[in-house]
Amino acid sequence: MDEKMSIFKRMVRAGKRTYFFDVRSAKNSKKFLIISESTPSTDGKFNRSSLLIFQEDMESFFIALSEAKELL
Repeated sequence: MDEKMSIFKRMVRAGKRTYFFDVRSAKNSKKFLIISESTPSTDGKFNRSSLLIFQEDMESFFIALSEAKELL
């Protein structure tokens, strides 16, 4: 079995960017979220960057995200 089991996957297209949301469960049963962004580069390939948010940090992460959203 894969060490990091996928529980949820969602892809969101936003113009030239594509976002991926992937919730996984580690071997120790702790869950974490990976948010990845993929953008096309000038050489025809894709640039990808990811952010991992661990289960114990989710609450404060989403509070800060919600506060930032209110300013947009």
